[in-house]
Amino acid sequence: MKRTLQISNMIALIVTVVINYLSNTGIFNGNTMASVSARYQNYFTPSGYAFSIWGLIYLFLAAFVIYQARGISGKRETPAIVEKIGWLFVISCAANSGWVLAWLYDQTGLSVLIMVVLLTSLALIILRTRMEMDLIPIKEIALTWWPFAIYIGWISVALIANVAAYLTKTGWNGFGLSPQAWTIVMICAAGLVYILLTWTRNLRESSMVGVWALVAVAVANKGVSPEIVNTAIAVSVIIFISSGIHGYRNRGRHFLEEAKM
Repeated sequence: MKRTLQISNMIALIVTVVINYLSNTGIFNGNTMASVSARYQNYFTPSGYAFSIWGLIYLFLAAFVIYQARGISGKRETPAIVEKIGWLFVISCAANSGWVLAWLYDQTGLSVLIMVVLLTSLALIILRTRMEMDLIPIKEIALTWWPFAIYIGWISVALIANVAAYLTKTGWNGFGLSPQAWTIVMICAAGLVYILLTWTRNLRESSMVGVWALVAVAVANKGVSPEIVNTAIAVSVIIFISSGIHGYRNRGRHFLEEAKM
């Protein structure tokens, strides 16, 4: 069973990377990720450079897949995280690929639902592995925690952006509130999510991704909506300070306890 999971994880990531690469060639429905995004441009859409974080995400996921493949030949012990995660990583990869296809085929509503599945699978991975809650060597933290902390940090804000795109497509009237007002609400909601991730799960890495995303939202609205720019910057600063305080309060705790092990 372990070996099956290890192989499945490797294949799932390879397929996901290939589909994401092909998504920018126009092979699917004649669209690219950027062309569809431009069609549903809204105030919450971050500046284009923000999406470069996918390169970092896939780099860390590749490191995780290589790490979890240890012992696949039976000559070494299989990392315990393989069984802890089970099929959730494969599900997350399937959801990632499915989201890309739904987005490119203009099934925006479906893409929202698929992204919820992706976010849920990542959240379950974090819960099952007790990520950032237990004490493990720094090498394992880098190879098994950081990939998913960064990943869920991006998907958390990407889901909000996806919902905003869907509402833009449907012509939602915002219950009388302006698009700018709703964008400010979404920015504040995102900020609350990242602060909760920091203080309830110690996921400061996820919060730093949130800062990256919200600053990109501010950049995208520069010269368009000062209110959104100011809100995005203010919330980013709050998240950053919150993470700094959390890190300061928890300084040395890991190393002191780890030294006793």
